Amino acid sequence: MAEPQSGSQTHTAVGKAMLHTAIAEAAQQKPLPYFNKAMVEIEIITPRGNNNARLWDTSNRAIQVILNNLKGIFFEDDNMEHMAFSVVGWWGEKGATIIRISELNKLQQIRDIT
Repeated sequence: MAEPQSGSQTHTAVGKAMLHTAIAEAAQQKPLPYFNKAMVEIEIITPRGNNNARLWDTSNRAIQVILNNLKGIFFEDDNMEHMAFSVVGWWGEKGATIIRISELNKLQQIRDIT
């Protein structure tokens, strides 16, 4: 018999399923890009409420689950040779997670110019 999942394991499984659904829907619209060295920007919008009264810690937001599920699809691996990432959080009306992926080398080129 399988062990019952904890609340965090259930939350992670739901997040993983939602991420896979979003990737599959994007792939139906057009071919998915692949990056030699990706910059992954993760924006987490959290509604204020009973469970969100305190500021959350970005390191407690299952970022590893997101990155692990992007590797092999958008970039080779989640090591420093193939990917960098940032996480930012905001208060909003509704909760959402926005993931942007771009070529890191192009971003560096733009930043060096300005």
